[in-house]
Amino acid sequence: MPLSASEITLCPLTMADILLGMRLKELAHWNQLKMDWEFLIRSGTAGNFVASYKGKEAGTLTTLFYPERFSWIGMVLVDPAFRGLGIGRTLLAEAIKEAENKGTIRLDATAQGQKLYETLGFETEREIIRMQRPNLPGLPRPESKLEPLTPEMLPQVAMLEIPVFGADRQLVLKYLLENAPVYAWYTHQKGEITGYCFGRSGHHFEQIGPIVAQHPEDARQLLLAAMGTAPGKSFIIDSGIHNKTWLDILQTLGFTPQRTFIRMYRGQLLYPGEPGRQYAIAGPELG
Repeated sequence: MPLSASEITLCPLTMADILLGMRLKELAHWNQLKMDWEFLIRSGTAGNFVASYKGKEAGTLTTLFYPERFSWIGMVLVDPAFRGLGIGRTLLAEAIKEAENKGTIRLDATAQGQKLYETLGFETEREIIRMQRPNLPGLPRPESKLEPLTPEMLPQVAMLEIPVFGADRQLVLKYLLENAPVYAWYTHQKGEITGYCFGRSGHHFEQIGPIVAQHPEDARQLLLAAMGTAPGKSFIIDSGIHNKTWLDILQTLGFTPQRTFIRMYRGQLLYPGEPGRQYAIAGPELG
């Protein structure tokens, strides 16, 4: 049943709405594939909504819940033909209502959406920049010995991820590993995992992330290992703008700035993670 009786109505987002989601993300020039929508719908359940205006489908929103820590809002998309009618605000208000008793609410906002989020009580956490690398020749080979990450290692990596990301997200890492195992690598020292990366395919670019490492050079080696498995592809990576050394490394590898996001939160930010060890996020809709 609809969740409101006004001109804007909200219903749960289901697999039947993926065609709408794909149409809206194409209008916004976003990178997601059909399987990304399937994962978000399957994993977010109560926090996923589709908005209609006077009976016409007009917008989407997804929410991932990271138990006892925070929730993550993503895929806030409104058909350009219906913008300015309060659809985005209505979607967000319902998502906040669903999530506000489950800890902090976090998201990565576009520059266009930042002001709306601020009116709903969100505060700025940090800035993230998307870097892109077109299909360029001359990619260096990794100089360190890295190993492919296997499904058996996933619980161990997920435990290492908790302090870095701020919450347990083994389901997200499992999704990335299952769908793009060629991008999953790790570094180790004396039998201990010291860094790792994941990635996924997209409509316009291959995306590498998350990347977690102790030092920028380790992150560089992980990135080279991942990109080296897909010659002829174009890549994106979303990184914190605070790490100038890392951004310089990306530029020497042929990456250039594409766009920025503002990481924001609502409520008390108790589990911010460790941005200094995050060289790439998983993506704006995943954290």
